[in-house]
Amino acid sequence: VFSFVLIKLFPDTSRLLEIAISMVFALTVGTLNAHYWLNGFFGEGISELKSVIFLGVIFCSVSYYYFYTREQKLRADNELEVAKRRQADQEKVVVLSQLKQLQSQIEPHFLFNTLATVSALIETDSDKAKLMLDKLTELLRVTLRNSRSEQSTVAQESDLLDAYLNIQKIRLGERLTFSIDKSQIDSTQVIPPFLIQPLVENALTHGIEPKAEGGEISIRFSAEQEYLTIDVVDNGLGLSSSSNSGGHGVGLSNIRQRIAMLFDEQASLSIKEQAAGGVVAQLKLPLSGQ
Repeated sequence: VFSFVLIKLFPDTSRLLEIAISMVFALTVGTLNAHYWLNGFFGEGISELKSVIFLGVIFCSVSYYYFYTREQKLRADNELEVAKRRQADQEKVVVLSQLKQLQSQIEPHFLFNTLATVSALIETDSDKAKLMLDKLTELLRVTLRNSRSEQSTVAQESDLLDAYLNIQKIRLGERLTFSIDKSQIDSTQVIPPFLIQPLVENALTHGIEPKAEGGEISIRFSAEQEYLTIDVVDNGLGLSSSSNSGGHGVGLSNIRQRIAMLFDEQASLSIKEQAAGGVVAQLKLPLSGQ
């Protein structure tokens, strides 16, 4: 009751001070009450209450120590939780800045190579040059749209990959075939942007291009239980043939870092070599809304 009244009269009082004052009040009232009953019924003097006061002081001290340590632990836990949230926010900012940097790095080398190809095609095949410029415009439009948001969709990422691979197909001709299958998944499914493009670029650069006869890249989106599975499959030279130049390891650490930050342990990236040749890069992400 006294603690309740104290809070009402002095709402800014700290919890520990409130406990200390309440204990002193309870000890005083209890001692006076014991003195009244002992003096009234047994005629004992106040000197007989020394043991009662001593025990009361011990009890109050132990109780205060308990509440004090409990309060300190709760405060420390709260500060630790705040620190963890702050660190997570800072790490997210770092990852997002790395994403922006990655996005800015996707265009330059690819853009220069594409424009050089267009320049060469203008003299020999103007129709192909126009088609490549159209696909480049489409790619840059999708890239710009996706770069303005922390989220993308299966449809938007598919458009980006289609434009990218069409440009590469014009450059490589019959040496490159590709397919994108998203029939088994809702195209509005939300996913982080620019996770798949580095996998496709690796498959092309280190699997298909070094192979004299070229090859095929297949991209499949599917839903398995509570996960979105994205398979990037190529029938190129494989991991062993590309290991000397970094191979399929290019950009993979960045992807793993991003999905770990965004999904903790719920997402994964695996790279496996196929027995018949080529590589399967499989990305598993939790379905949005799960």
